[in-house]
Amino acid sequence: MANPLPAGSPSLLRRLNSAAVLRAIRSEGPISRTELAKVTGLSKPTVNEVVELLLEAGYVSESVADGEGRPRRPGPRARLLTFKADLGYVLGIDIGANKLLVLLADLNGSVVASERRRTSARERRSADAMLEGVQDAARRVLEAGGVLRERLQAVGVGTPGVVDPLSGRVTLAPQLGGWEGIELGPRLESAFPCPVLVDNEVHLSVLAERWRGAAQGIDDAFYVQIGVGIGGGILIGGDVYRGASGAAGEIGYLPLFAAEEPAGPLEGLGPFEQAAGGSAFARLGRRAAARPDGAKLLELAGGDPEGIDAELVFAAAADGDRAAREILDELLERLARGIASAVVVLNPSTVIVGGGISRAGASLLEPLEWRIRELVPVAPRVVLSALGDEAVALGALQLAVQAVEERLFELAVAESA
Repeated sequence: MANPLPAGSPSLLRRLNSAAVLRAIRSEGPISRTELAKVTGLSKPTVNEVVELLLEAGYVSESVADGEGRPRRPGPRARLLTFKADLGYVLGIDIGANKLLVLLADLNGSVVASERRRTSARERRSADAMLEGVQDAARRVLEAGGVLRERLQAVGVGTPGVVDPLSGRVTLAPQLGGWEGIELGPRLESAFPCPVLVDNEVHLSVLAERWRGAAQGIDDAFYVQIGVGIGGGILIGGDVYRGASGAAGEIGYLPLFAAEEPAGPLEGLGPFEQAAGGSAFARLGRRAAARPDGAKLLELAGGDPEGIDAELVFAAAADGDRAAREILDELLERLARGIASAVVVLNPSTVIVGGGISRAGASLLEPLEWRIRELVPVAPRVVLSALGDEAVALGALQLAVQAVEERLFELAVAESA
């Protein structure tokens, strides 16, 4: 292996300068060479040298500003540099127990096509069937976007379960049959002409919130996904923290409320998510519906206790039903205690609440924030996810865009070496 370049070597400086200029064009463009020099702090001759290399390599384009909406100034019009986002495309894939969502985007992360479908019972039971569904959805989204498969530069994939950051192997994924132990990255790479990057769905959700959602401009945040299960995504210093083996944020396994009844058909849920996740809303709602004071719950469920879920419990509580209100009080207390346990360790500035239960909106958020504030010494801001059920797919897109960006920087600096 070659020795690293000395800190002051001309080759290293050229590489750093090239990366800085390309990054500035991507984030600030269209931008003039003069503005580039100001943004990067580099001299105009250095900027001009790097720009010429990037133009020759085809990473950027330069055109005369049209001046639309601006007063015309004397002299020649400025020439503006733009990153060529259509150099290639990326996919962001959300593989969930209930839905499959695939987004196609250019290298700036601008979505050009999407494919959404419900996950079938067959797909939930079989890893092979799920992978077939993923490939079919990817084919359809490429057709919808008019993009050839060969133009894909990277694919990001979000999945339930713990994901080993090196091998892409998935563990602890009880919602999908045959999923635990699958080496998801290698299995999917045979279907795509580019690298496939796999991460836990909640880690990707917090990445997406940092990119385009409620965590923009925030360096320390905690994302809580509340659905059938409960998971956490941790943002520290602007980066997603995954832990030693990818299992950071698995707060569903917090040893809380262990006295709750066993998970039964949802075997594999941790104590906290069993006690406070979506299955708890359904379980306590059905229990209440069997009592005289639960008549409203049973009525809203059309007389079928099996139809009671979290959404119906919130609806009944909003309608003034006492039994539903008592269920919410109990479960919101449990949720607050679990989230507070993470808050006192992480000290995030913001807690972002997402997942299916977050659709309850203010009726979930307001009492949850109030109770968390009572339980912790330094209270965070508590907000709802800004991205809804697209958070995982958008985070997968950003993961793919970042991978391509790193390769582009490597190519750019190689051109300048």
